[in-house]
Amino acid sequence: MEGERSIVLRRAVLFGVPFLYLLLGLSHPTANPEVGDETGVFIWLHVAQLFLIGGLAYTLWLLVDGLESRAATLARALILPFVVAYTALDSVLGIAWGIVAEKANDLPDADRAAAGRLIDTLLEPEPLGYVVYFGAGLLWLAVALMVVTALRRTAPRPALVLMAIGATVFALGHARPMGPIGMALLLAGIAWLELRPRRKHAGHLASPQGA
Repeated sequence: MEGERSIVLRRAVLFGVPFLYLLLGLSHPTANPEVGDETGVFIWLHVAQLFLIGGLAYTLWLLVDGLESRAATLARALILPFVVAYTALDSVLGIAWGIVAEKANDLPDADRAAAGRLIDTLLEPEPLGYVVYFGAGLLWLAVALMVVTALRRTAPRPALVLMAIGATVFALGHARPMGPIGMALLLAGIAWLELRPRRKHAGHLASPQGA
């Protein structure tokens, strides 16, 4: 009974977190809000990400739980840096952006144009911004690919291919279309991995020939 309960809880995380992230990506606006845009959904989606990023990290941890290899050890070592970087870049920054746009909407009409120009400047490309943005995405990809590498001896190859492609697509962004596509592929790979038929050892069936 205890083993069945642990399997149910494990699969609730492994299936539930990617599915919730898929729904978040489908609900996510394709562009950051500007002056005059509604901001409530944008802010709350990024609040939800505070929990989903941690859930995604736990999902990766569960996939390599009990595995002893260099890839598994490296995956576990990179999970915390991924959580810190991705939370700061995506969730915290998204909440802050939404609040700024929300406050700009409350300004008098005479001041909203200036606030709009300020927000527009935040969209201008910056070398440091690109480093942070792609750095967080690459950390996610590094952890996910280390997990795939750690599973390569025991998992079906098609499942690992789906997981690797899904992780790569998701690294390009969590909003639609890339985010939901990446999470759908990752979820499909995890489901294949978890629900595949387990082969039973049949050593006790062998007949002792020559006895």
